[in-house]
Amino acid sequence: MKQVRHYLRNGALDIGEVPIPAVGSGDVLVRSHYSFVSVGTEKMKVSQARMNLVEKAKERPDQVKLVIDTLKEQGLIPTLRKVQERLKAPTTLGYSCAGTVIEVGSQVDEFRAGDRVACIGEGVATHGEYNAVPRNLVAHVPANVSLEAASASAVGAIALQSIRRAKLELGESVAIIGLGLLGQFLVQLCRANGCRVIGVDLDPGKRAIAVQDGAEAACGPEIDEALYHALRVSGGVGVDAVFLTVSTKDLGPIEMSATLVRDRGRVVCLGNTAIELEYRTWFGKELEFLFTRAMGAGIYEPDYFTRGKDYPIGYIRWTANRNMQAFLDLIAQGKLTVPRLITHRFPFSEAVSVFDKVASGELSHAVGIVFEYPEPERGVFELQPRLLTFGGDQPCGAVRLGQIGAGNYAKSMLMPYFPSLAGLSLGSICTTKGANAEALARRYGFRKATTDAGELLRDPGINAIMVATRHDSHARYAAAALEAGKHAYVEKPLALTGEELAPIAEVLGKRGTQGPTLWVGHNRRFSPLSQRALAHFKDVEVRQVICTVRAASVPADSWIQDKVEGGGILFGDVCHFIDLAIYFARSTPVEVSAFATPDPGHRDESWAITLRFANGGLGVVHYVCGGQKGLERESVDILGGGRSAQIIGFRRLILRGGPGGGMRQLQPDLGQKAMLQAMVGQFSAAPGAVDYTESFLVSAQALLAAQRSIAERRIVTMEPRFPFGIG
Repeated sequence: MKQVRHYLRNGALDIGEVPIPAVGSGDVLVRSHYSFVSVGTEKMKVSQARMNLVEKAKERPDQVKLVIDTLKEQGLIPTLRKVQERLKAPTTLGYSCAGTVIEVGSQVDEFRAGDRVACIGEGVATHGEYNAVPRNLVAHVPANVSLEAASASAVGAIALQSIRRAKLELGESVAIIGLGLLGQFLVQLCRANGCRVIGVDLDPGKRAIAVQDGAEAACGPEIDEALYHALRVSGGVGVDAVFLTVSTKDLGPIEMSATLVRDRGRVVCLGNTAIELEYRTWFGKELEFLFTRAMGAGIYEPDYFTRGKDYPIGYIRWTANRNMQAFLDLIAQGKLTVPRLITHRFPFSEAVSVFDKVASGELSHAVGIVFEYPEPERGVFELQPRLLTFGGDQPCGAVRLGQIGAGNYAKSMLMPYFPSLAGLSLGSICTTKGANAEALARRYGFRKATTDAGELLRDPGINAIMVATRHDSHARYAAAALEAGKHAYVEKPLALTGEELAPIAEVLGKRGTQGPTLWVGHNRRFSPLSQRALAHFKDVEVRQVICTVRAASVPADSWIQDKVEGGGILFGDVCHFIDLAIYFARSTPVEVSAFATPDPGHRDESWAITLRFANGGLGVVHYVCGGQKGLERESVDILGGGRSAQIIGFRRLILRGGPGGGMRQLQPDLGQKAMLQAMVGQFSAAPGAVDYTESFLVSAQALLAAQRSIAERRIVTMEPRFPFGIG
């Protein structure tokens, strides 16, 4: 399929051939007939991407702060890789379209193939021939509503949600500053709500449309004229509410809104406009300033957006989907007129030139812009395979890798090492977004790009699978890979529950000497400092290991903190240090005791985990969130037999007793490259290579034992036998 791709590095745009998106259990696959261009939002994205780095930094100080925080915690090289990967990766444009249902997920029963639907959502309702859209962001289009009109549903839902935020009542007066598409919808909706409306805009053509659709007056940005009309429609007291839909750095619109609105009135901001509230005016009138969050309740909540869980109507009346339905119903009832607001129509094939014109201002007078796809609203379309094949030889290395998922960590910390790994050849890469899979396949030399993980599992030319998806799917893909007779690399954690881990342990328990092996991405084992420290204790049987971590807080809305997708910081990061303690102890843990200090926001939680090993050694992991300022993030102390080793920030190693000595490094080396080299050795059964399969299983069991100890407030015992069942 074809899709518009946008590159943050230089703002370049193209229409690329990418795999058709994967359809999850709660998704609806839609063949686009029309997609709507949000002139303001998409102009901002394209224009920002075309800025130089200094201009980008000034425009997004929030992103600069994230880069600085990453630099402090992870060092220069990892930070540069993450920034470069972010800039190189293609993104999509568009968040509103309409078309025909082609396929539905296994849990979707309200849609059928052939249904006419409207779709919304950034990253899912894109400018592309096909989109896989979560069920809550899809709505049936009434029979008497065209798909062209329905393709504006996202903007319509935003307008409806802003009216609900303003709590407009019958007979109130309203000023709308900015008469683009959003402003035009507000004119009609406010009139349908029984309100008197005036509009303000620079463009006389847009002002004329507003008057045609029911505004009592529409004027330019001159304050005196706007105030005259505001007082006229409000009986001399000022309008009850002002809607700000403009995107500007000028303070004029915000100052005008305070002038036009009455005492204790409301101002609702929908656009990316400069905000500076002059104290005397806003305090003197006791004005209420409001923002509106896009299309309605749920649009930023994973349970609603991604997982299809709806909110009971008795508790939340207007969700994003219900606003979509209301918008479409108003069109069907004739209370909203959309066609004359669509001032420009272009074939989808011209999308790149259209965005160039939007960014340059050539289309500044446009109100509504739609892309028309081949044979809109008619025709039968044959679904194409979710696979792209590129030129090149068949994978011939001892390890022929297929990769499922490619998150930020994999792209910045693992994949850059692929070209240097002898014995590794790249077969297929699978991601849920086709544009991402296609771009990564070309960049790293994978022969195939797909959105169907089953393609990799069925491919006899692939003998190893790398799983780099979000945490909730790790165990499922690992078990499937092992069942298919392929080696499995799983980015940590291996599993979030004992039930997820059981099938993995079962298939590995049955493997023969030539059977598939397991790898988990616990890279710190393979750091040069870890290897040197381990060698320092070569003849010492019992070691005591203390891992202390002072980590930055992780935002509560991060997917890692999500109970379903991420499992929390225990599974997202603490697991590394449980594994490291086991690795240095060189023994199986037999008892695990763990405590957690809960934090209401799940940002500054702390863990204290103790492991007692079969050989008499002890391991302690003390992990503290939010207390790292001025200190190295990580330190590891190993003691035993009159010797000690201290790893500080994985930059410095101090050895005492025995030969003594130490190591220093300018940049922290957390062992990713060495880990991947060892992985290739294990998967290819290279001479001298160590099989870490059982060691990684022990680590996963210990992590689950820690979780169980916290939940049940007791010491959890582990049986020192394969597959290391928890008692």
